[in-house]
Amino acid sequence: MGKKLKFIDLFAGIGGFHLALKSIGMECVFTSEIDEFARKTYAANFKEKFLKDPNLFTGDIWKVDFRKIPNFDILCAGFPCQPFSQAGHKKGFKDNNDGNLFFSIEEILRIKKPRVFFLENVRHLKNHDEGRTFKKIYKTLQNLNYTFDYKVIKASDFGLPQHRPRVYMVGFYKPLLKSMYQELSFTFPREIPLKKTVSDIFGGFVSTDMSGKKERKIGFTLRVGGGKSPINDRRNWDGYIVNKKVVRINSSQGLQMMGFPKSFKMPVSENQAMKQLGNSVAVNVVREIGKEI
Repeated sequence: MGKKLKFIDLFAGIGGFHLALKSIGMECVFTSEIDEFARKTYAANFKEKFLKDPNLFTGDIWKVDFRKIPNFDILCAGFPCQPFSQAGHKKGFKDNNDGNLFFSIEEILRIKKPRVFFLENVRHLKNHDEGRTFKKIYKTLQNLNYTFDYKVIKASDFGLPQHRPRVYMVGFYKPLLKSMYQELSFTFPREIPLKKTVSDIFGGFVSTDMSGKKERKIGFTLRVGGGKSPINDRRNWDGYIVNKKVVRINSSQGLQMMGFPKSFKMPVSENQAMKQLGNSVAVNVVREIGKEI
């Protein structure tokens, strides 16, 4: 059996990457998350010793000396998606705060040269600025001597009853690959049939409308700020029709829809908890891609 793979968790949110990869035997050695409330949730759920070190559990990634990040095998990052999101302002790299955070990933890869990168973002990243943004990311990573493969995957394709389409990107550092593998494509995991529906999560019959006749097996995508949209709006994560009544989704149900265990702690307000879940990654998807890596 090989050595335990080590990873870093950038723009970590509440730790979806951490939870997924730790569950398959990998070890996190560095985390960066700027939001104080997300950091609180992260610290409540992971007990690794390095989280006590402010140089290893950091806030603003641009204040980190990248050369001092511990050596690692996989760079993980669900880098901020709002600048590229269909629901956001779609400023992309012109966003002076979140949009340019991709370039911190570029710098860390340039300096540390890990074996693998594993990135996640909104589906619309592919089409942002008529595809120029995605091409820039692709070319940047290729110029660092990494392979580049991607796939748009829905959470519902891996056992979670919500759509949540996201683009997942994986690349391997070519100098560490045998020549026969340098031009091969990464194989993303096969889909897993949906066994749990939103009716299971809500403990009642979730229907598509007030008639209560047709079941909604897959729920709306959990997203930040969508909570006040109308009940039939596809962006809605605020309410579902359960047993012919509109029921507001809570963080406990949200955790299940994102693939977190019921034991996962949310030591923040309900509003913050829902915001954090809307920003998180689908744990099931990350775990299965991690296995393929």
